Amino acid sequence: MLWVTRENVHVDRVACPWLINRFIDARAQFVFLPKAEVPDFSKKTGAIQFDMGGSAELDHHKCGNEDHCTFDAIVEKYKLQDDEALERLRKLVRAADTDGLQKEPRAWVLEIVGTGTPLLTRSDQESLESEFPVYDALYAYFQQEIVRERFKADIEEFKTRGEARDFIKQKMNGLKSRALR
Repeated sequence: MLWVTRENVHVDRVACPWLINRFIDARAQFVFLPKAEVPDFSKKTGAIQFDMGGSAELDHHKCGNEDHCTFDAIVEKYKLQDDEALERLRKLVRAADTDGLQKEPRAWVLEIVGTGTPLLTRSDQESLESEFPVYDALYAYFQQEIVRERFKADIEEFKTRGEARDFIKQKMNGLKSRALR
């Protein structure tokens, strides 16, 4: 699949390619262009537009009284809501991308990484490569958080951090996930 969006990535335009790559199409290709060039490129190539500032199917939208970001739109379109760790990450992305940082203080990490990384890279593609591990780590963090909640008593029985980590990793593999990798 070929995907296209505005250049100069920030939170949602990194989180969405991560989501697409990890859960929808591991071979997806992403193109970043000046906003005015996106519609013509999409018509010529059939590329799927996303996060175009309100002009694409996969974009920011209202859900009830709440502002949702493009990450939400993709989760909803591809029916990925049954992955509890992804849902927790989704709330972070939404908060970081829709002025919800006061409601979800942990979302500041995405704002900080999303602002700082492009200052260290030469292209939007390079920013994706640099930031994808952050999203991988956050997804794993939420998976282990779920395991810790479900198996708190079991985990407290281990004598070493290594034993607990091995147990958590094993249980993480049993969580419902539609990740491709």
